[in-house]
Amino acid sequence: MAVSVLVADEDPNIRRCLKQALECECRFSVQWEADNGLQALAMIQQHRPNIVLINSQLQRMGGIEATRCVKHRNADVKIVVMSIYEADREPAMQAGADAFITKDSGCEAFRSTMQTLLLCEAK
Repeated sequence: MAVSVLVADEDPNIRRCLKQALECECRFSVQWEADNGLQALAMIQQHRPNIVLINSQLQRMGGIEATRCVKHRNADVKIVVMSIYEADREPAMQAGADAFITKDSGCEAFRSTMQTLLLCEAK
């Protein structure tokens, strides 16, 4: 069974690239996409994806604040915060993110980070 993923980023090109990068491995299925933090929060509550890949710098509500809200309500959802800024790592992890990755890390790093989360969950 595929792992359901929600990708939240304001740039549709980035969402498309992430979807392609993740779905080239049959294990992941990007089923939902959001272009702002409030939309991501609502979709997470409604659909309960296995993993959320969220940009730290989203419109309407940033990804770090959305992470804090989600983890307060549902600690089981795995969240990977992504950013172009390494300085966002500490605030993201303090908000409850399960992982942090910079956007320039490459496709393999994104897949590897998500697989690591799944392995940690299985233990």
